[in-house]
Amino acid sequence: MDVGHLESLATLRIIVGYLGEREQFAWWPSEFFAPGSAAFLAPLFARTQLLAQCNGVTLAAARIHDERIGVGQVYHLFRLPEDLEQGIHRTLNDDAACSRLAEQAVDRTSALISLRALAGSASPAAVGPVRAGSAADLRSMAAWSTVAAHYLHAVEQGEQVFPYFRDDV
Repeated sequence: MDVGHLESLATLRIIVGYLGEREQFAWWPSEFFAPGSAAFLAPLFARTQLLAQCNGVTLAAARIHDERIGVGQVYHLFRLPEDLEQGIHRTLNDDAACSRLAEQAVDRTSALISLRALAGSASPAAVGPVRAGSAADLRSMAAWSTVAAHYLHAVEQGEQVFPYFRDDV
């Protein structure tokens, strides 16, 4: 997956992670992107604050997704194959990328605008666990646009959705 796709995937993870937090739509009980979290994280993670926030929300969201979807031969936005996880990590260590990505989780309005942009013209309308494709589709930006559209629909409707990719068995 190229750098631009990895940045889009990191953006989607940050946006959905932010929107799912307690102060937004309360899908998971974390507050890594809450206004007060910066004061706590800055002294510990001065250069990598966004990475720390993303890692924290990823763990919280992964737990909820795993409870709803299950674990095994499935992947979702918050638990990906190792090469994609490493790519997201590298993206979040890049200062220029972090400057762009940090703007995505400033407030609910900007997060929703960014989520709409990532969703593009896709418009699925599902709730709960929903298969977004096979594991081979994990590297397709079209598949991730559909995932973004699922999350967008869910937050706009006050529902929860858990898009996943499954290895073909």
